[in-house]
Amino acid sequence: MRGLDVAIAGCGPCGLTTALLLHRAGHRVTLFERFEAPRPIGSGLMIQPTGMAVLAELDLLKQVLRAGSRVDHLFGKAGNRVVLDVHYSALSRRRAPFGIGIHRASLFSVLHDAVVRESIPIHTAHLIAGSDRAGEQRQLRFADGKVSRPFDLIVDTLGTRTPLAPQTGRELAYGALWATLDWPQGAGFDVHTLEQRYFRSSVMVGVLPTGTPPGAETPKAAFFWSLRADRLKAWQDAGIEPWKHEVATLWPDCASLLSQITDASQLTFASYAHRTLRKPMEHALIHIGDAWHSASPQLGQGANMALLDAWALAKGLTEAKGVTDGLALAIKLRRRHVLTYQWLTALFTPVYQSDSRLLPLIRDQIVGPLSKLWPATAIQAAMVSGLIANPLEPLGLDKDLQTRLTLAEAT
Repeated sequence: MRGLDVAIAGCGPCGLTTALLLHRAGHRVTLFERFEAPRPIGSGLMIQPTGMAVLAELDLLKQVLRAGSRVDHLFGKAGNRVVLDVHYSALSRRRAPFGIGIHRASLFSVLHDAVVRESIPIHTAHLIAGSDRAGEQRQLRFADGKVSRPFDLIVDTLGTRTPLAPQTGRELAYGALWATLDWPQGAGFDVHTLEQRYFRSSVMVGVLPTGTPPGAETPKAAFFWSLRADRLKAWQDAGIEPWKHEVATLWPDCASLLSQITDASQLTFASYAHRTLRKPMEHALIHIGDAWHSASPQLGQGANMALLDAWALAKGLTEAKGVTDGLALAIKLRRRHVLTYQWLTALFTPVYQSDSRLLPLIRDQIVGPLSKLWPATAIQAAMVSGLIANPLEPLGLDKDLQTRLTLAEAT
């Protein structure tokens, strides 16, 4: 199919990627965004080999590499025990030997600039409230009571709390406080490592290198602290000094980061939900990314899953004979990988974010030591890279990414 009139709800990485792919496939694409001007929300994230495969097809991998920071290693300690020690080098040679830590603003900028270059229209200040069937098409309904023209297809990329899908799933007890800070030069941190420290599973602090985002002159770090949502007000009421003391006690190397935080407003609280729509498509409507499946960020897959969904949608519409068949094919291409990672995330999140005392004990005493042995090293690398359940081959993305990365880094 070519020449469909497509509306994309949401102007985040998922929506922007979908717009580029469908526009290049010959469809007429219009983006709808609630803000007066499109902008990113959030701090740092990880681009895994799965996401890199899509960015390479878009010819945007070089820009993302320049904007982000190469991450070779994931490392975490609970007290003196190493309980997370994952090296991307454990992957096969054809796979990407690293991830990319990047600020959301950087990823957004690369994708948004490409959308603007290709003259894909973006309608801003449109707060979407729902959608309605219009014959064989569908139209968007906005919060001000107005409606859009009918479209052959609406793509929902509005995230976990989308108004275009039934509310389902559950809110997770734990969220995280995030801050973007200057990279702590000379403080003992490795610019190619995502590091974390834990106390039981109720306390987690992490530092992710994210490169240099737009408008910045120096490299940045995403600093995050796990916190139960119902304890946020108590944290706010206590002031930041007791909290800074707690962080410094757990991880003294964070002193140079903590010195940059002088006000609670520098930290943004992010809440998370675990949900999976059983039917991610309706007539002339498909939900992708977090609008279809969302989870905690523990395995770092959110943005990457969204990029794969966008690619699957473009592929489904290209190979099928009608919109309904195209949507069904897209979902079929992604369902196994989505369900696998929804299950894995649900399994592992309580080990690092919960009030359990038994799970972190098992993690620290048994799982941590065993994870250093083969084949656990390769399994862990495949898990964090998003390659469990072989998502790339059915999408036609299982190419020699190592070679493409080498070329991108060299140019």
